[in-house]
Amino acid sequence: MNKAIMHKAIAFLILCTIASAATDVTGKWTGGVAGSPVYLILKQDGPKLSGSAGPDEGRQVLVFDNGTVEGDRLRFKAGPMQFDLQMIGEEIKGEVKNGDVVQTIDLKRAGAPQTRPQGPRAFETASVKVNKSGDGGITGRGGTIRNTPGQLQMENVSLWKCIGAAFGVGEDKDYAISGPGWLKTERYDIVAKIPQGTSFDQLQIMLQNLLADRFKLTFHRETKELPVYALVVAKGGSKLKQVEFSRNSFSLGKGVIKAQSAAISSFADRLSQFLDRPVLDMTELKGVFDFTLEWTPDEGQAVPRPESPDRPASAPGPSIFSAIQEQLGLRLEARKGPVAVLVIDHAEKVPIEN
Repeated sequence: MNKAIMHKAIAFLILCTIASAATDVTGKWTGGVAGSPVYLILKQDGPKLSGSAGPDEGRQVLVFDNGTVEGDRLRFKAGPMQFDLQMIGEEIKGEVKNGDVVQTIDLKRAGAPQTRPQGPRAFETASVKVNKSGDGGITGRGGTIRNTPGQLQMENVSLWKCIGAAFGVGEDKDYAISGPGWLKTERYDIVAKIPQGTSFDQLQIMLQNLLADRFKLTFHRETKELPVYALVVAKGGSKLKQVEFSRNSFSLGKGVIKAQSAAISSFADRLSQFLDRPVLDMTELKGVFDFTLEWTPDEGQAVPRPESPDRPASAPGPSIFSAIQEQLGLRLEARKGPVAVLVIDHAEKVPIEN
């Protein structure tokens, strides 16, 4: 190799090194995908990328160490999801692939100054229809929400779930949205065209405006100091063993909860359905777990779903408080804490359609 070619090669390597060093993604990033919040904690070591992901900082359910950074491009796989992202200034944008579903994602550094989202405040077009399939329920859950490039699609969803997506309220937090019962039982189909370049924050504003326009939704926020249960690790330590992330599921019955690939924060939200107050996850346990919790329900204790055939109602056993400690190595502590509630003042059951 002559000297001229060698000097060019060295210069090229130096430029690549400088470009790579300029892209440092180490830190905490917050944003959203498919109407749901996403929180990433990233650690970059040269071209290697590791970290964790979840709906917020306290709920990091996916852990990975397989990522790469090439220039301004980030690629990694967390659980079943593949991320292909690009660093643009102080933001990260790109796509998340889960099976055959591809959705857009945009993130910004956590703690960055908050500004009101600029740009379009309404969808280019929007179709809102009552879903008459009869495939619903009383919990408000179910249905699908997909945010693909250029389109938001909601199928067979309750207004309660739509409101949760619009305001960043997880659908297991029954106590966080207060309103008439039909919010959970009536079902709708919504398809909306998203303007190019729309961020997650802008998308939420658009959805809030759509609900206000078509359902005449009005609301106010309250923060109340309420009795809560803090879910903490018991003195002897947790008995749970972390597993690889797979399809998340809960099977709920009278005196039984079966969890597969479940985050403890989601388990805390499900416990809230059985008890007389919200349950807040304060375990600091990361990752996901498979487990079964069995107890003897108190008279009148809530049963969100039909009784499990695996456990008859008459089966003897401990209280839910004892079972959590004996079987899981966790503990419920009665405390008082601030609980944020979105109070729905008004909504129309029959929306203005197209």
